[in-house]
Amino acid sequence: MSFDQAFIFKYSPRRDTPAAEMPDQVPIESGRSRNQRLLGLINDLAGVRYQALVGRRMEILVEGPSKRNPARYTGRTRCNRIVVFDGSARHQGQLMEVDIERAGAFTSTPNPAILE
Repeated sequence: MSFDQAFIFKYSPRRDTPAAEMPDQVPIESGRSRNQRLLGLINDLAGVRYQALVGRRMEILVEGPSKRNPARYTGRTRCNRIVVFDGSARHQGQLMEVDIERAGAFTSTPNPAILE
């Protein structure tokens, strides 16, 4: 079993909480370092799983413009993988098949030609 993704946050004391008043707090740099190592591990594990999708045709549900690049669109596969592609508003809300061309740890990019 492996992880596809994880929501990881480094600890920081919150005012008026019991944890903020506990003795022997982890130094900020230690927390930051641990957080970065864990994020790196999760990215490595997810990257292997995403890379396995390259070359496959997958059905996605188009959600809308990409948060990072509004000129592109995002969709999700049935297994909740995010796919970024060149699309338009006419694709939003539709199911469509795309060919996965390359992958990152948390995104996969289909061949834009499939959308023509």
